[in-house]
Amino acid sequence: MSLKKVGIQVTVNAWQKISEIMIQSNNKYGLMYSASSGGCSGFNFDLGLLDKPTYKKMSKMKYVTILTDVNAKVYVDPMSEMHLLGTTIDYIKEDYSQGQFENKFIFEVDKDLLSTCGCGISFTPK
Repeated sequence: MSLKKVGIQVTVNAWQKISEIMIQSNNKYGLMYSASSGGCSGFNFDLGLLDKPTYKKMSKMKYVTILTDVNAKVYVDPMSEMHLLGTTIDYIKEDYSQGQFENKFIFEVDKDLLSTCGCGISFTPK
């Protein structure tokens, strides 16, 4: 029996884009990764800039998962974390030859833990 990694992963491409976003937006706190109710599968992946009030609130919490890279941080919403385990945040660039017509973050899931719909933003924990 092999053990799978069920944490939350961030690819090199995603870290590069997150760092770029933080620099261009002059945001020194990082991004927040969370799940919200809605979408065609029950939950939506949410990734957005962390504002100062939320950062202060998060920094006072005893247990907060913070994913870090050299120039960037991603805070995982403690209320959403159990739903997000088994996901990988990636960033893809447009490539017309591959049928990719936009730059965007995508969320890959461990199919044993989550299922997603065709939109790529909505998911259901198993």
